[in-house]
Amino acid sequence: MVAISALVVALCAVTVTVKVMRTDAITIEQERVLDQASLERQVAADLQGVGDDPVKVVACPASVVVKVGTTFSCSYLRRGNIQEADVEVTSDQGSLRVTAAA
Repeated sequence: MVAISALVVALCAVTVTVKVMRTDAITIEQERVLDQASLERQVAADLQGVGDDPVKVVACPASVVVKVGTTFSCSYLRRGNIQEADVEVTSDQGSLRVTAAA
């Protein structure tokens, strides 16, 4: 009787092990986001034209997903005025198109 119980337990263990090994692993891919400090530096650089007063401060949203077509606005300070820039992600590598809002 003990031998039969041991055999049943062993078969159950093998069955569970095989089932676990056959189960497809669930892959959770975390969305890539733009680094906020780098984003704000790039927006400031893109807004800086020859002869323009420098852009003093840029504030962009945190955790912007790197996905082509994503759009958002950043605020910036120039000549003592707070202004807006429209930003669009143009590649999956994080390239941006920055335009001063009208």
